[in-house]
Amino acid sequence: MIDPSLTRRGLLGTLAAGAAGVLVGCGGSSPGSTDPDELTTIVVWDRAGAHAKARQEFFRTWNQQQGRSLGIAVRYEPQATDKYEEIVRLGFQTKRAPDLFHSPSAQLGAFVAAGWVQPLPDLVGKAVLDKAAPYHQKNSELVWGGVPYAVPTTAFTNRMVVNTDLFEKAGLDPESPPATFSEVRKAAAAITKIGKGDAFGMLIPIKATGFRQWSVDILLMAADPALAQFGLFNAATQTYESAKYAPLLELYRSMLTDKTAYPGAATLTSDVAINAFGKGEAGMYVTSSAVVSSLADLGSEVKAAAVPLPVPDGQKLVRSPMNAGYPYAISSTTENPEKAAKVFEVMVGDGIQEALAAKAAPPLNAAVWDSAAIKDNALLQQYRPAERDEQWPKTPGGLLQVDGESVDQTVEKLLLDPSAALGPALTAMQQRMQAAYDAAVKNGEIDPQEFQA
Repeated sequence: MIDPSLTRRGLLGTLAAGAAGVLVGCGGSSPGSTDPDELTTIVVWDRAGAHAKARQEFFRTWNQQQGRSLGIAVRYEPQATDKYEEIVRLGFQTKRAPDLFHSPSAQLGAFVAAGWVQPLPDLVGKAVLDKAAPYHQKNSELVWGGVPYAVPTTAFTNRMVVNTDLFEKAGLDPESPPATFSEVRKAAAAITKIGKGDAFGMLIPIKATGFRQWSVDILLMAADPALAQFGLFNAATQTYESAKYAPLLELYRSMLTDKTAYPGAATLTSDVAINAFGKGEAGMYVTSSAVVSSLADLGSEVKAAAVPLPVPDGQKLVRSPMNAGYPYAISSTTENPEKAAKVFEVMVGDGIQEALAAKAAPPLNAAVWDSAAIKDNALLQQYRPAERDEQWPKTPGGLLQVDGESVDQTVEKLLLDPSAALGPALTAMQQRMQAAYDAAVKNGEIDPQEFQA
């Protein structure tokens, strides 16, 4: 079971505060219910999108064949992408949670502390856990108190995807892409100039779900192996180094001010950003391998290449932080844990990996990368996990009760107000995060060893 040092105290209040709103499209958990053929219904929640469509199609067939033989009917319920975490929290708080659900890795620690997730060794076969062992290191976001609580299903590596046609028209070489922030700014200006109002240098989707996580933190972590997300936490020194946000904020600010960023960054969501890139309206976009299936869904004909992440001037790329994504967990509230575990093993198994690959989703399984479905997909293969791709570590940020602005709020405000001084704001952020962390450690709410490599 989870280490008692990771307690529930203080966390439930935080979760409840974030759970305002309406439970959208939720059938609730009905693990004890059966259909006319006396099949046990196992409810699965997932984030809507291209990957969810592939899983939904998979389970339509599975229910008619393997599911029926096991006495199980999976009710697969995709939920609104932009409110997914909120829906999950509210589902548990209103006792309408599913049996099995996609648990965003950044939120899993809070879900574990709230008592909403089952420890996997109690239910899942050793072979399944052994296969996931590379993603169950001590400082993985999927492991708490030394116990795995979720298994990932996709390899969300991160790159900067570039429109090669726009690069060439702007006199840039896509084979030698921008490697530093200053080079990114120059490339954005060149692309915007030849775009003449129809194409812009860079996409900065401030309203995308996980913007700070995927478009801000990873670019700074790429050059500094000591840093973790959510305020730039250094686990070795147990200190927040939030001042290191400055170079990235300065880059994004400059492109917003120069109007070399795609218009409307303040309200730009990921769906709109991907659509803009797919229509050839932007030259650069820092994004994960999930973009490949999204572009395929759009039927985009843009010539694109996935290139290494750029880093702050004077630094070198030392890693490419990735997330072994779409982890799934078993709810502690399920009334049929054994059958939920059987569905769980299907969710994380090779069958779904192959179904996802057919939709250009990035698999974890190396054999699937070499399968006929994706071996010739050049853009996806450029996202294939390599030596420099490292699973990002867990961070205490999501477990803390922080007074004042959150990290996300501060980052957004600083981007949208170029007159605001970065130094004082980042110092204040660092002090808020550090005070909350120190208090949580002192009170026994957090064990610092959880975050050590």
